[in-house]
Amino acid sequence: MIKNYFITLIQQYGNSGIIVSLALEFLGLPIPGEPLMAFLGYLTWKNSNESLILSIIYAVIGTFLGSILAYAIGFRYGENFLIKYGRYIFITQDKLEYTERMVNKNKVLLLLFSRYIPGARHIVPYLSGISKIKLSSFLFYNLIGSIIWCISFIGLGFVLGENWNRIETIAKGYFYIIVLLIGFIFIVIKYFGKYKKMIFTVTFTVLLFIKLSEDLIRNELVIFDKSIYDYISTFISKSTTTIMVVITYMGSAPILVLIALLTYVILRRNKNCTLYGKVIAVNLGATWILNEVFKVIFHRQRPDILRLVEVGGFSFPSGHSMVSLSFYGLILYFIYKNTKNSFIKYLLVIFFSLLILFIGISRIYLGVHYASDVLAGFSAGFAWLAIFITLINKYYLQEPKRHNSRRM
Repeated sequence: MIKNYFITLIQQYGNSGIIVSLALEFLGLPIPGEPLMAFLGYLTWKNSNESLILSIIYAVIGTFLGSILAYAIGFRYGENFLIKYGRYIFITQDKLEYTERMVNKNKVLLLLFSRYIPGARHIVPYLSGISKIKLSSFLFYNLIGSIIWCISFIGLGFVLGENWNRIETIAKGYFYIIVLLIGFIFIVIKYFGKYKKMIFTVTFTVLLFIKLSEDLIRNELVIFDKSIYDYISTFISKSTTTIMVVITYMGSAPILVLIALLTYVILRRNKNCTLYGKVIAVNLGATWILNEVFKVIFHRQRPDILRLVEVGGFSFPSGHSMVSLSFYGLILYFIYKNTKNSFIKYLLVIFFSLLILFIGISRIYLGVHYASDVLAGFSAGFAWLAIFITLINKYYLQEPKRHNSRRM
């Protein structure tokens, strides 16, 4: 098999093998990148002398170099080649020009995330060159995309450990979701352009939630959950536990209700912001009810492992994760919408994003939730938040329409 050949290559030649294998993949050779990344993660997990950071760096160099070479080929020869031979595969001049416009328009998303779609990651660098994307833009976003992709799969291989080869099964399941999502995107853009952002967000997160729910029913989350917990549990200490208890308390019902009440009282002083306080309270209550409905439906028991705090109730999806994302996310949305200072905006985005993330991590660390519970909570909370924001903007927060009156 091709995969086994390149795994042997990496074992024999080390870092040089990593760079060559991934560079060749991004030039278009049918090399399975995800399993190679996972295997690198496994090697660093197995051998303490191997550096996870160095493995990621060499992988990034390989993908980055391969992409640059593909870009250069596309830039120098691509357009002339397609003009000359494109007619044999039904590529006309008009279609080529349209594709170039679309690639330039969506270059950031393509360069950052196309690597997650087999086939697309091989084509996009060539298309970028053909479309004459500015070299500085290509280098910047391509580098960021390379880093994100390599960290994702090397990190997953490190977390899965001896079960690293399950990455193909995991990737295949999520690949079908991505393919369906791409088809759905084309339909939405064509027929539902006005609400496309909300629909895209909801669809992706709902599909993720459905996939996790399906895996839960089939009992296919055991290895994933165990691997994540085994890694996080290595950080258990008295001081870390104290910090995690404080963080998890920021997602508890008493704190969230208290923040909602304080927010309402503060916003009442400003006539223009009174409605925000009411909306925040309604969102908190609605998200909590929705989470309880999900828990009753799935009826998943909490982890039977070392619990550092005692809680009751069911486990899937995580209430702290789902409600915190929806609650703090809505507050962040209002702040972002009404704050003019860009520095403050981005500072708050970072603060609330880290708070939400660590609330989820704290639930795994404290032994009261599985990692899949937290991931499902985030996906459900994000989907609900997107729907809720769309509804309140449409029905409650619209500015009154101004009617021009004619003088008779």
